[in-house]
Amino acid sequence: MAPENETVCMTNLALRLEDLPGVASVSVDLDDTVNGGINVRLEPGADEKEVMERVRALLVAYGVRPASSARVKVGRAAMSTSEGSPGVEVRVTPIKGGARIEVMGRKVRSFRIAPPNPSAIVQGVADAWCQVVGKIPVEIVGVSIGDRGELTVVASNGTSESVGRANVGEGWQKAITTAVGEALRLTGGTGGSRDAELTSPAW
Repeated sequence: MAPENETVCMTNLALRLEDLPGVASVSVDLDDTVNGGINVRLEPGADEKEVMERVRALLVAYGVRPASSARVKVGRAAMSTSEGSPGVEVRVTPIKGGARIEVMGRKVRSFRIAPPNPSAIVQGVADAWCQVVGKIPVEIVGVSIGDRGELTVVASNGTSESVGRANVGEGWQKAITTAVGEALRLTGGTGGSRDAELTSPAW
């Protein structure tokens, strides 16, 4: 199998594993023969035995390894709440060829694989967040960063635009979470609404 196909297969496997009931998050690294494997984080209250049976069955279906020898590590997910994002946790994790986006609420979680560019990553966070909270998806029409490190995100619902802002000085993940939350009008902040046409931003 070509390396590109292997990457797609492993990405699909991770996505399928995360769809299993009781699974909060999954990381798949089968290239590292020493420390690699399948790392599964369980949702609070999930039945570990039932989840493991589903995980092993899926691994067999993908032909990763025989069910008896698949190296699977299990742990409980710590469902913390990011500042500025009540009720959800947002994670943006760099991976080969892009970024993995996870938005987790109390009952619903959503994740995306985004290309390695700011607009795609921010759009992925917005899409996943909207799915988790049951909000109609919006289009991210602007992503820019100012001279002083101010990240600006502009979202459009087709008739109006809303703006979210945050400073990247405290970390990119926190800045993206804060700015997207404000742009979606799901968190408070200094952002606002505007009807003016957006000029093309540059990153």
